[in-house]
Order: sequence, then C-alpha cells, then structure tokens
Amino acid sequence: QLFAVGGTPGARHIYKLLNGNAIDLSLAPNSTLRGTRRPTFAETEVFLVLAGGADIQKVNLTTLVSTQLGGNPPIASHIVANSSRLAANDVLVDKTKVRFSGISQGTVDTSGHEQWDNTGLTEDGGFFTAEARPDPVMAVHENTNEIFVWGKDNVQIFSPDATTIFAPAATRESGTLAPYSIIKQGQDFFWLDQHRRIVYSDGRSFQNLEGPIKGQLDALEHPEDCFGYRVFISHIDCLVWTFPTDGRTFVYQIGGGWSEWFGWNESAANFKPFVVNAHHLRRDGGLNVVGLTDGRVGKLSLSAFDDRGERVVAYVESGFVNRDTDNLKRCRSVKFAIRRGTTASASLCKFEWRDNLGAWNGPLYIDTGVTGDDTIVRRIESLGTYRRRQYRFTFSDDVNLSLLKVQEHFDVLGS
Repeated sequence: QLFAVGGTPGARHIYKLLNGNAIDLSLAPNSTLRGTRRPTFAETEVFLVLAGGADIQKVNLTTLVSTQLGGNPPIASHIVANSSRLAANDVLVDKTKVRFSGISQGTVDTSGHEQWDNTGLTEDGGFFTAEARPDPVMAVHENTNEIFVWGKDNVQIFSPDATTIFAPAATRESGTLAPYSIIKQGQDFFWLDQHRRIVYSDGRSFQNLEGPIKGQLDALEHPEDCFGYRVFISHIDCLVWTFPTDGRTFVYQIGGGWSEWFGWNESAANFKPFVVNAHHLRRDGGLNVVGLTDGRVGKLSLSAFDDRGERVVAYVESGFVNRDTDNLKRCRSVKFAIRRGTTASASLCKFEWRDNLGAWNGPLYIDTGVTGDDTIVRRIESLGTYRRRQYRFTFSDDVNLSLLKVQEHFDVLGS
C-alpha cells in the first residue's frame, strides 16, 4: 500500500494512493496529522504510524482508519519501530529523551504500542536519555539492529538490551543541524552535520563525503531545512539532498561523484529548482515514487524524455583548466563525441566557454545529425587564447542522448 500526507500545515490529510486515485483517510474527527514538521513514518504489522511535530497518528493498514495513537505518547517529530516497540523523541517536554512504547507482537493484540507509561515493567513504556551532550534530540532513526539518536553536536547509538531495554553502544561528536537530511543506505547513515559536512557512518567509523561541494554548502543561507533521500534505479544509486529555501539539490552518485539536479523552465529558457518535495523507494519492485511541490505524485524514471511536459535538460560544466601551466594556451579545436537514438529528434546541444571569471562566450550550437545517426563527432575550431578556461555543454533531446567525450587540442605559447 502507498500512502501520502497533504501539505496543509497543522491538519494534514492522509491519503491512500490506488490506481491513480487518492482516497482521503482524514474525513473523520482526529484523523489528520497535526504539526508543521516533515512527516516521519514507522511501520508495524498492523499500523502505519506518523509523527509530524505534534500528536502521533496511526493508520490501521487493514481498515484504513486514521486515529491518534493512544497511551499518551510524546509530542514527536521522529518515530521508529525497533525490537517490537515504537520509539519517538519528545519535542515539547523531555527534549533530551527518547520515549518508547510497550511490546506488541503480531496482529491480534496491538495494545503494547499504545502503552507509554514509565512504570518500570518491561511490558510497559519507558525512556532512555541521550545524555552525552545537554542538547535536544534532533532526529531518531533505526537500522534494524540499533537506534541512532542525533543531537545538535553528537550522535548516540543504542542497542536492545535485556536489562535496560535500550543500552548506549557508542557516541560520536557528529550531530546535525538538519534533522531531515539523514539518509539510510543499508546499515550506514549519511547526513549533514553541524559543520555543514556530509558525513556517513555505521555508528563506529566516520568519513566525510562533501569534498568538492563544501564551499557551496558553506554559502547556503538556510541549510537547516535540508531533506535527503536515496534514489535507486537500475545501475544508478544516488544520495540526494534538497535545500528548499536556497533552491539547491545536490546529488552524490555512488561510484560517480557529485552533481546538481534542477528542473527546466521552458518560458525562461533556464533551469529552476528541482520540484521533488518527498520521495519513497518502494520495496515491491523498487519504484521511486515522488511527491511534487505542486501537490502531484509521480515517479522517477530513466526512460522519460520529458518532465511533465517540460524538457529534460542536462549540462556538464568543467572546472577551470590551465593545462598545468600559467603560460598562454591557444585553443586549436574542441572535439565532441555524442551518442543518441537513431530516430528523428529535436536536439538542443550548445557549447559555451569563459576565461577566468569572465562572461560566458557563445553559445555555439552543435548539429547532432539526421535520422539514422547514432554516433556523432563534431569539431569546433579556433577558440582563441587563455590562461585558465572553463567549458559548459548543455543538451536535451526527445531520444536517448549522451555526451561521451570532450577533447581539446591546444598549443602552449610563451609567457
């Protein structure tokens, strides 16, 4: 089953999506998701449980009835299911604690997930404290074996324990300033930390990933509203971080490095912010379902040649090159190797260049051939002299189109 949450702040409707239709599950009293924070989800055998910064909501997966979770759970922004219990942070009262429910197994008796009293009995609820730093819990996630708890300045890992229910297993000084930036990949987590670094960890060892984009991360005005997700299609495995207020979406492709995703504005003939507002990778077939900023639901696909009627436009931009010398270079030619489909097409292939931080020259438009051409080599002659130069190639088509290689032929001149 596939569910979606509406965007009306404070009283967001919950929908079941089926055969292109949205069935509203929030028509009865107390059936909406309260709060203004991004929804987080936990799934049990019986319930889909949702937290959004206020009262926790549950949807019965059999009856599709949406009601508030009982038992006096905390006002929470994050909810997880682990070791037959639910666990959630408390954004209102005990901000350094994670509270957990009683045990509930199977589909007959679900009362344990609505028992949140700290009686000291194992069948009832309780709490554990993320006390390495006196900072509030920003986010809670799980990776089957453990619960990860992020503060602003540290992350603590808790493991199921027969005596204390959940026991601290590790603590590292890598918190987060963006509680929805956290992406799970297998047993590892990737997130934006308090120093605007993209870090990843299995809870024991930590590494940085941001590298070439650190300067752009530092320049963001509102990194705290970042949200992240994983796109897994065919051979492509991407980690995506969107910064809605700043209008930027940075993407790290496993084995391929960093890029940036945009939409395309045809009337302005320019790029616009990426319109994906939420993402879910389905387990039943791996479909990448996305919620869009205009309220529609779609999917990500490698076989699409338009984006809801707008063209799909890509660009490749080099860094500044100096050919290992500060002497003047004369550009004799730039050669492009392009591959595309063999049918008639409407190609947009333009080439631009600039020296130092000057204005872009061009564009020069590149002909991709006629019907039947699938591999094209084009050469542009005599592009002047430079010390440091940057190149940009923008392309679009209604058939498959790939830029295979760009090669510059140059001569090194005197100083």
